[in-house]
Amino acid sequence: MPTGTSISERVVELPATAAAAGIARRELAATPGIAGELGYKALLMTSELIAVFVADIEPRPERVLRLAIHVARERVRVEVAGDAPEVSPDALLHSRETPSLGGMGLQIVDRMADNWGVHSDDGAEIIWFELTR
Repeated sequence: MPTGTSISERVVELPATAAAAGIARRELAATPGIAGELGYKALLMTSELIAVFVADIEPRPERVLRLAIHVARERVRVEVAGDAPEVSPDALLHSRETPSLGGMGLQIVDRMADNWGVHSDDGAEIIWFELTR
């Protein structure tokens, strides 16, 4: 998202552990411009993105995730970046496994987000979504 259209931008480092989802939800809830139904969707989908990164990893202090929150007049964009997940996002999206194995997380994002995607940048895997206001 071009910075010229942003009302606010925040980047927060999170531990690459299950605790990251709760921390991310608190960060989103404290971000001006993220409330109501849009806020609910953003909180849910951010948790699902984090689950993709932390589902199968051993907690190590040196591993971190980067949460980027961009709030603009017309949309909210959330990005979660970290080491490439054990299972590719494409495989998770098309998984027929039970929800506890991560099969539903990206399916939820696919259904709720106005736009979303995956790309790599400087060795990090980035999964993002946008919600239109």
